[in-house]
Amino acid sequence: MGKPRSWEKPQKQKTQRDDEAVRGASGQLGMTRHGEFTVVIAQLAAYALMFGIVYSLGMETPGGIVGSGMLAASACMVMIVGWPFAGDSRQSVFGRIFSAVVFLVAAIFALQGEFYTDATFRRWALFLVVAFAAIVVVSFLRQMLRKVRSHLIASMSAGLTAAVTALGSTCWVFLPALMNDMSSKQADSATGWAVFIVLAAAAVLLLVASTSWWKELEHPAPFAWMGMGMLPVMLFGYLVFVAACVTHWML
Repeated sequence: MGKPRSWEKPQKQKTQRDDEAVRGASGQLGMTRHGEFTVVIAQLAAYALMFGIVYSLGMETPGGIVGSGMLAASACMVMIVGWPFAGDSRQSVFGRIFSAVVFLVAAIFALQGEFYTDATFRRWALFLVVAFAAIVVVSFLRQMLRKVRSHLIASMSAGLTAAVTALGSTCWVFLPALMNDMSSKQADSATGWAVFIVLAAAAVLLLVASTSWWKELEHPAPFAWMGMGMLPVMLFGYLVFVAACVTHWML
């Protein structure tokens, strides 16, 4: 008998370890698993777009306001598509839809009335308090209505964080007011420098925290690195609103 031909040779059976190695290698090189560097780059690009677009379109002009709102909507969309949280796709459906609804409601509310008056800041602060309470109640009721309450804490925390983050992204509409106040002569004061230092330090802390969150995320969804990059930027919106309040009344 001669040697068996190549197609006659017994094929080696794939093991579970081989499958995991293939998935791991494809994840490292594909759209699912990226390093912390890509998360950082996504954040820096988002910050550059936010400040650059508002500055180029004009601070406290219709173009600047619309530009900040459109960029906030884009960041929210990226987070929803590139879901940066643990859990399978079925568990994330409600969280994605709820986050989109929260953003739309907040955006519609933000468009009511005049921009950047004393009443605007008071009205938005009150809205944030009410929205926080509503998000917590809806998230809790959603978990209680589930037939199978497996991974209850993880599922609730993911949906809650996503909704709060979506709400924070709408606070970026106050960036034109903040930039306008910080570019005035009164900004060259102790208050102005304190606001700048706090914002810069918070941005750095959120950036460092996001790299830690990314390392801890297991089995990320496709494009989750982009969603993780937007997460700190959207949360930074709360600080933009607080800083805008401070500069509005104290500068």
